Amino acid sequence: MNVLMTILYILLFIVCLSVLIMIHELGHFTAAKIFKVYVLEYSIGFGPALIHKKPKNGETYFSLRVVPFGGYVSMYGEGVELEDGQTIDESRSLEGIKKWKRAIIMAAGVTMNALLALTLFFVYEVGFDKSMCYYANMTIEAGSKAEAAGLKTLDVLAVDSYVDSTKKKYTGEYHLIDESSVVTYADATTETVFTYLDLNDFSNYNNLNINDFMTMFGSKVDGEEIVPNYSNRIDVNANFVSVLVNFKTMELNEEETDYVFTDHPVLIEKGEKGLEYFGYKLYLDVQKPLPFGKAIGQSFVDFGNASTIIVRAFATMFTKETWNSMGGIIAVGFQTTSVLQNFGVGKFIYLWGALSVNLAIVNLFPFPGLDGWQLLVLAVEGIFRKKIPNKVKTIVSIIGIGLLFAFMIVLVFKDLFTFIF
Repeated sequence: MNVLMTILYILLFIVCLSVLIMIHELGHFTAAKIFKVYVLEYSIGFGPALIHKKPKNGETYFSLRVVPFGGYVSMYGEGVELEDGQTIDESRSLEGIKKWKRAIIMAAGVTMNALLALTLFFVYEVGFDKSMCYYANMTIEAGSKAEAAGLKTLDVLAVDSYVDSTKKKYTGEYHLIDESSVVTYADATTETVFTYLDLNDFSNYNNLNINDFMTMFGSKVDGEEIVPNYSNRIDVNANFVSVLVNFKTMELNEEETDYVFTDHPVLIEKGEKGLEYFGYKLYLDVQKPLPFGKAIGQSFVDFGNASTIIVRAFATMFTKETWNSMGGIIAVGFQTTSVLQNFGVGKFIYLWGALSVNLAIVNLFPFPGLDGWQLLVLAVEGIFRKKIPNKVKTIVSIIGIGLLFAFMIVLVFKDLFTFIF
């Protein structure tokens, strides 16, 4: 059953990715047709063709190729060769139309991706509940040990990134709760450990019990300081009797000028129902779908938020933090599948809206092989009123596309080591 579901998720991912590409290329295709440019081929994917058909009395081949991670629209005047004996008037070539029309054709793919993103955001806003998990907030069950320790629903948990952002005591999505938790084992021995909230894995998102997110590591001496020993992960579900964890909460003082911190030590015993039932869950906020009018406005807000995140990521692209979080096609597949499994169809649709924004913005970059490069060439030719030789543009485009593919291959290997090996 798991194998079948995996296959279905892979197929769903390929279909969704192909839709993004198809919509992008449809923009170029439609604009070219509007301006009477002769389109030789509209293709989804690269490599050998699985389908390569031309409608009766049509002029364009429609192709589906083996490698679905891309696509193109081949137009007369881009250096492509016509079929033997075929002649097309130069007025129907890409070079034979006015520059402003060429600019519209080149920008049409990005425009279509932007419209698709807005549509997906709107569907998400108007049709689905919005569930947001706040790891810093808590839901406390009445009559539980957590409540007895003074914890209340919606209290803000002071993880280390709030208490002191200069301390490098967590890696990735590990957020330190308590650096002196005490584990008591069945043989009466004890161990002082570091307790974290682990937000790397949302496989139990719908459960939300703290045990699904709590991770403990042993300690070691580093110079004069005791630090976490990440190679020694504590299995608190195995041979232990109790765990004493100090939950620190934070709230603004009366003057709202600083935070007040309060300690809440909780002794969690391995009782009949296990560690996860001591009364603390991560807070899940659920909001109902928006009305039609508000959903339209929020769609543009979502678009702006997605654009800002992507632009910031590219602005810091060569930093270690961004590189560590960067992924290729395999990472996108894993993440979209994870979102569908754990957050539902609504968030899945929202994520593909964000990916459509991503595709639009990336294609606007003035890098050889991308739409932004074509727009830059048009701008330069328009400003200097001189045509750049086709040979030069072809060579630069080939180099650019080669570099893009090389970068994609590097990301694929990075993904393999991250997600597979």
